[in-house]
Amino acid sequence: MKKDTKLYNVLFPIWFFLLFPQTWLLILPVNFIVDSLVLILSFKYLKLFDIKCLWKKSILKVFAIGFISDILGALLTLGVMLLTDWLLPAVNTALFPGTTIIALPGVILAGFLIYFLNKRFSFKKTEIELNCVKKICVYLAIFTAPYTMLIPLYG
Repeated sequence: MKKDTKLYNVLFPIWFFLLFPQTWLLILPVNFIVDSLVLILSFKYLKLFDIKCLWKKSILKVFAIGFISDILGALLTLGVMLLTDWLLPAVNTALFPGTTIIALPGVILAGFLIYFLNKRFSFKKTEIELNCVKKICVYLAIFTAPYTMLIPLYG
């Protein structure tokens, strides 16, 4: 019975989105806005010209890569949680700090994917120097990683 409860805790967010699809109407624009702000502020900080044109050329790829990276990080977190439940059935990982520790590999994976995939794909059609692209990708990885996965659902 305890295993079913833990699996329900993992699957709750998925069912939440299926039961309340209007939640996506909030999540997608917020992610888009955060990605846009990080891009624009990065361009300004690096003193790049034609920010509007650079933003238009890269924002959709940055947004898609961020979303895909978050999903892959969540899947890793799910795998770590299932593995932990199998290896350590007596340990309650549904509470803090267990959920935070279990989610950490997923957040790190998502951050690395955001960096490497954006570096590889998002800025190909721009004239930004490789050094600046790397810095922008670091900013994206740091400021858009899915840190909310570290927040436990319960106590």
